[in-house]
Amino acid sequence: MPPMLKRFMSLKNSKGEERKGRPVASRANSLLTVEKPKRTRSRSRLGRDVTHMERKVKRKAKVGLLVTKEFATAVEDIRAEVERIANDCRQNNRKFRDPDFDLEYDQYRCTQGLGSGKALTTGKDVQRVTEIFDNPIFFPAGGSPNSSAIRQGTLGDCYFLSALATVSSLPGLIEKICVARDTEVGVYGFIFYQDQGWVGVIVDDMLCTNIPKYESLSQGAKEILHEDKEKFNETARKGGRILIYARGGSSDETWVPLIEKAYAKLYGCYAHLEGGWTSQAIEELTGGVASRIATRDILSIDSFWKNELSRVNKDRLFACSFTALDAPEDSPDTTPVVEGLYSNHAYAVLHAREVNGRRFVVLRNPWGEGEWKGAWSDGAKEWTPEWLKLLPQLHHTFGDDGQFIMEYKDFLRYFANVERVVLFNDAWNVSSCWLNVPLLAIPMAPAYGTLSYHVVIPGPRKNKAVFVLGQLNNRGFNSIKPAVYLTFEFSLVRQGEYSALATRYPVRPFNGTATLEMELEAGEYIVYVKYDQWRTLNPEKDYEKWVMEKRTYPGIAKDVSYRMVSRILTNKVKALSLTQNWDGVGETDYLRKTLEDVIREDIEEMLTGGA
Repeated sequence: MPPMLKRFMSLKNSKGEERKGRPVASRANSLLTVEKPKRTRSRSRLGRDVTHMERKVKRKAKVGLLVTKEFATAVEDIRAEVERIANDCRQNNRKFRDPDFDLEYDQYRCTQGLGSGKALTTGKDVQRVTEIFDNPIFFPAGGSPNSSAIRQGTLGDCYFLSALATVSSLPGLIEKICVARDTEVGVYGFIFYQDQGWVGVIVDDMLCTNIPKYESLSQGAKEILHEDKEKFNETARKGGRILIYARGGSSDETWVPLIEKAYAKLYGCYAHLEGGWTSQAIEELTGGVASRIATRDILSIDSFWKNELSRVNKDRLFACSFTALDAPEDSPDTTPVVEGLYSNHAYAVLHAREVNGRRFVVLRNPWGEGEWKGAWSDGAKEWTPEWLKLLPQLHHTFGDDGQFIMEYKDFLRYFANVERVVLFNDAWNVSSCWLNVPLLAIPMAPAYGTLSYHVVIPGPRKNKAVFVLGQLNNRGFNSIKPAVYLTFEFSLVRQGEYSALATRYPVRPFNGTATLEMELEAGEYIVYVKYDQWRTLNPEKDYEKWVMEKRTYPGIAKDVSYRMVSRILTNKVKALSLTQNWDGVGETDYLRKTLEDVIREDIEEMLTGGA
């Protein structure tokens, strides 16, 4: 899959309408080649059709789902389709069976994917919701969905279930995602935000269960049951506990497994949901913008509390995790558990409260069990009678339900990664565009000057803007390993100036998007992008694609990383460039250009009219 990058901007305005963005500077050859990128200005090809964010009538709007034009269209379309399906099913006296995602007759494709590695557990049977539950309810009777209603199954999608728990903390948000349903017919419609906008997904009510039909039991098992088939069907094959994948907290609640099924259909199969980042799933549930923060990189933990974490469930949502620790030398197969916390596992941040002079974070494990065992854990010595009276202020009750409390200082100490999603309302405008980005020539080192965007910020007042650079979501073809991995950074420069206003890059290389939030004066800006790649390279095989001759750089091992070789050769050329008799023929492109060099070239080109 060719790398595809986007520039996304949400701009808080008081007037205007949504516009589509277009790239204005894309200096590269075709994706089909790996030749040296040429210095061409797409401004001359595209004219002045730049991203232009106009103003919108200012009004107070509640933060929640990102409401765009296609949001209303997606909701309307999905409701109409659910109604059409329900009417058609009633006319034909049948329940809905989804031909595109049939768990009963096309189970392998719907669960396993293509070459997805370890096979998923698919259970012993497939049953409809009305067969599993005597009195199925989508949401809890008389209430709204909440984080306590989520239980993870055998699927490794804790990040998605943590996202559900996090989004459930904002009243009314999950209900907007679950757009339409006809429980009698068994048809359900959902919406998700993906890449370019809101998309609808429709599923039927069939789910994988782990209890076989009576006839599939061994004779010994039947004898234990006194060969009472009716009793077996009424007890063993009933209730949410028999579901293989996610389930709701109450015995008859169905929204959790059904929205998980819709998410699996969105990406092709259940196997494609294995592993991921909670923030990305929250983006897909809300249309927000995610970023990741390494807790050890936080400059002021007081400022982070006041300006970030304490705003949870207001205009932002949070999740957290930490990477796996090394196994003990005397137990090499053991994965250490840290005070009850599990590594490489997503936890949802439900609340952040300052009570009686102390700062607390309320979190939840999507397993519905397994909690923090340190200070302020359920029943810990810190809970004196005086503090027990303050539990309602913390929105917490004791019990092994996966929800627990940590003091803020311990939260920062034990969780290495915090995922944050900023939420928007319809007072924001959105502009985005995707580009097929050619790979850099082998083995050119990463540098600015290959890709940039031209953005116009309207006046007369300052506008708050959010810039996001990311790749197309590849979860839908997760069964196929990509040949190339990208990482990138970008800098924002006011047109005509020689230095960057700000630079952003992912917290981890090859992992996630880069985002920038700031207030900007009216004017024209350039977003300069530097991207890097990782791919396996065999120098002996690939030398013909290199500008530099093989004899110049002998001894490079086979099957080494392109990224490593590019840096080695760049350092080699940099050293050669210091010699007085270096002619630079065929080698100058291996010297990295600084951002300042690229800006200066752009300004000179604009002043000379591209001559």
